Amino acid sequence: MSAIDRHAEVCIIGAGPVGLALACLLMRAGVTCLVADRIPNAANHGRIDPRALALTPAARAILTECGAWSRLAPASIGEFQRMQVWDAGGTGKIEFDSADLCLSTLGYIVNQSDLEAALNAALTHAGLDVIAMADLERVDFGTNRIIAHGPDGCRLTARLLVGADGARSRVRELAGIGFAAHAYDQHAVACTAHTVLPHGNVARQRFLPTGPLAFLPLADPHACGIVWSTTPEQARRLQLQDEAAFNVQLAAAGGHVLGDIVACGPRMVFPLQRARAERYCRPRLALIGDAAHCVHPLAGQGANLGLLDAASLAEVLVESVRTGRDPGSMQTLRRYERWRRGENEMMIAALDGMHRLFGSGEPAVQRLRNAGLDLCDALDPVKHWFMARAMGRSGDLPAVALGSAVLR
Repeated sequence: MSAIDRHAEVCIIGAGPVGLALACLLMRAGVTCLVADRIPNAANHGRIDPRALALTPAARAILTECGAWSRLAPASIGEFQRMQVWDAGGTGKIEFDSADLCLSTLGYIVNQSDLEAALNAALTHAGLDVIAMADLERVDFGTNRIIAHGPDGCRLTARLLVGADGARSRVRELAGIGFAAHAYDQHAVACTAHTVLPHGNVARQRFLPTGPLAFLPLADPHACGIVWSTTPEQARRLQLQDEAAFNVQLAAAGGHVLGDIVACGPRMVFPLQRARAERYCRPRLALIGDAAHCVHPLAGQGANLGLLDAASLAEVLVESVRTGRDPGSMQTLRRYERWRRGENEMMIAALDGMHRLFGSGEPAVQRLRNAGLDLCDALDPVKHWFMARAMGRSGDLPAVALGSAVLR
């Protein structure tokens, strides 16, 4: 069968980590699927994505089931046992330690490029390659199937179409699903920085008046993934600065917590927003990841929420196929929407509240948040609840995220 006319149970548009994870889970469970993505822009082809993703133990469990975690080189996986958060505008601070929960780690740091390469390798091993499409031109929604059309004559037929194509989802647009977005007056600068002092496997986040700055420990003891949220104007200036000037500003913004910055890789800038789709599904269609919701990166939860979407949808679809039910029916898809929408809405609200609290320059609010950080740091039950939630160890989770079941 040619690449321009293919059929499967599920067609996934979007070959980022979330779409690839869903495809791997489905293929390993025996559910046939297709994955299509836009042909890379010539200017961006081969460019390394400098974004570092903070992944929870739940995300690792999902990626293990995908067959991707074992394909990550050990030298590409950072790990952190502790996390320190403090306010540049006061003395408040809080520290989380995995030992408090009798665990070996709080999470992992992996570059997005490395994760996508591992997932692509796992997908190829499962017998599937990503179909390159110039664009998604239209989708025909039939009673029993969908047909996705590319402008080059490509036709993909399936019982279910999944939009995993990001915040600017073409799938969501063609399905006529609204997307309520609120742009934060912030852009994030992402890069890899090398520091004089070793990071000690500690993730650090400092709240500045313009936004949070995170140092995420990579496998190299002197390398950190940087996510610096600031005003759009400052972000552009930071991106255009020469490396020496940027390194000086970054070290100062971090309070020289790791000494001077001695080297820095390419810098990428992207806008920040919170957003939610008005619904996650319609007959023959489901949305996952950023196509369904976007969150502020201050707690590193974006990729984790998307992977939980993928694992939850996979669990629902595999069960429906094995019991002879229609994977594209609303009866099947509403279960996924009810499951994930509430969990995602809770995280969106929590992160938006944190952004507002730490973004305020009002003296009274500054005093309140510093007192709150110190109080939370002193209350072990509160800290343990936050850690369990952030690590994906509480909430209504798919079985593979708990490592308690497999889909195969």
